[in-house]
Amino acid sequence: MKKQIKVLAVLSTAMFMAAVTPNFIGTASTAYAKNVGWTEENGNWYYYDSYGEAITDTWKKNGDDWYYLDSDGIRAADRQIDEYYVGEDGKRVSMKWVSVENEDFWDEDDAPEFLYYYYGRDGKALTSRWASIDGSWYYFNEDGIMQTGSITVDGYNYYLGEDGSRKTGWILMADETDDPEYVESWYYFDNTGKRIENEVDKKIDGQYYTFVDGRMQTGWYKLPVQAAAESGEAQTATPSEAAPAAEQTAAGYQYYDEDGKRASGWRTIEGVEGLSEEAELYRFYFKNGKPYHAEKGLELFTIDSGKYAFNTKGEMQTGKKVVNLEDGNVANFYFDEEGVMKTGKQVIFDEDLGETQNWYFHTDGSRKGQGFHGIKDNVLYVYGLRQEADKDLRFAPVELNGNQYLVNSNGAVQKATSSSKSNAMPELGSGYKDFMDENDKVWTVNTEGVIQSQNTAQ
Repeated sequence: MKKQIKVLAVLSTAMFMAAVTPNFIGTASTAYAKNVGWTEENGNWYYYDSYGEAITDTWKKNGDDWYYLDSDGIRAADRQIDEYYVGEDGKRVSMKWVSVENEDFWDEDDAPEFLYYYYGRDGKALTSRWASIDGSWYYFNEDGIMQTGSITVDGYNYYLGEDGSRKTGWILMADETDDPEYVESWYYFDNTGKRIENEVDKKIDGQYYTFVDGRMQTGWYKLPVQAAAESGEAQTATPSEAAPAAEQTAAGYQYYDEDGKRASGWRTIEGVEGLSEEAELYRFYFKNGKPYHAEKGLELFTIDSGKYAFNTKGEMQTGKKVVNLEDGNVANFYFDEEGVMKTGKQVIFDEDLGETQNWYFHTDGSRKGQGFHGIKDNVLYVYGLRQEADKDLRFAPVELNGNQYLVNSNGAVQKATSSSKSNAMPELGSGYKDFMDENDKVWTVNTEGVIQSQNTAQ
């Protein structure tokens, strides 16, 4: 009997243990039935260790590929795992673009519909760096999101297209400003993608351009103080460094065409704002972007073998003008409608007097173009203007170099012959002659036409 009681006691103990832990033996038997490794259950993949436990929250390699098992032990698919991403097949991606729907797309006006990431050779998303991918450069922010549009990296401005690729060359962009003058502007990005910011006469494809805060300049531009001197090198262009415009002079200005190219040659345009008359067109001539202009008054410039006059504002002159000479003197000149200096005989209408005048300008030598001062072909000119008597009077005296000469209504100097004699002054002998005007004034002149006396006829 004692032996039987002992057996019953053991059985009773076993039965008690089974009663308080009914699933353990069953679980253990099920677990031991699992194969170590990958198992598909109900369409999900799990990985069981040697204890029959599904591993969780970890990466597991299978062949050359990595997979992630989530908190439920299920192999993850098509989702981000920290700095990695697994595709639809569960494989961790590498050297691959991945697009993810943007949760903020419906809440933010400018938010993109998709966010793009790139996972490198190690499977990690690229962050806070540039990357060259398939021949193009891209930038990824600290969250690994591919950037687009205008960005600033390490103090430099770049522009990335809608596809994220870094752009170079010319880009037309809308200006973020309330100034109606600037709706959109051209910007230039060098071969590293950096935007040209503040530079005078940057050479691009053989042409010269100027940029202020990245914006390509057009029209008149006031050079900064540093760039006013011609050094032949690109200079920094900063608005705050621009010198104030000198009064009534185009000095220190350059002009850029609508396409931004530095002007060269002739242009018919409005002048510098505040200097030239508003809404008026003038002719200017530019060399290396700078207008020909006088230091004071009007000065002559040679262009393609022709002579032209410009004022201090750089405006080309036409008509009869008083021009400053290199020796400090002045002289009358005449310029046609094209601004070309004329020589020889010229018939000019004087708008102030409302009459037509006859002029003569030197045809050669150092005085070429200057108004002739003296007697030429028996016609008397004073600083280029032919001196004429009123037709009603027939004759008139004209002073030239301290002498009084008698001219007729055509400007011809009236002279005596070597044998003629004056009736008014017979005592003078031969070589003198009398001329009487319509007022009965008698002018006695010598063989040079110099007036000797003036008398009233008796």
